Amino acid sequence: MIKGQCLCGEIELMAEELPGMVFNCHCHRCQKSHGAAYSTQVLCSPGSLQLQKGKEQLKEFRAPTAVRAFCRNCGSRLMNYSPDKESYLSVSLGVITERSEFTPIGECYVGQKQKHTQLNTGIPHFEKLPELPAGN
Repeated sequence: MIKGQCLCGEIELMAEELPGMVFNCHCHRCQKSHGAAYSTQVLCSPGSLQLQKGKEQLKEFRAPTAVRAFCRNCGSRLMNYSPDKESYLSVSLGVITERSEFTPIGECYVGQKQKHTQLNTGIPHFEKLPELPAGN
């Protein structure tokens, strides 16, 4: 289980990570929502999200295919999940309290990357998020 916390500490979360499923995402939505060239996301088992604290501070931005959740107090981008909350879950690496063990295994949405961004040549590059292993 991973544990995470927003910048102000009002929200604390837990989720079951999918081992090794960490990606740098260069999609336009991640760029805009994180205010950065890309975001690093830890994929987690759908439906495993547990809010330990601060549910009332959680704010959601809903798009047709994904929900982006953040803290209404400090603005920290916390996670993305499918509208049904059962098909997809990723947690932003920056909010995970013990993140030294997470290393990206791929760069996704590379066709949308910022021109100045250098991709990691030691890991695969994908036009989309690759298919998850069966059972996840």
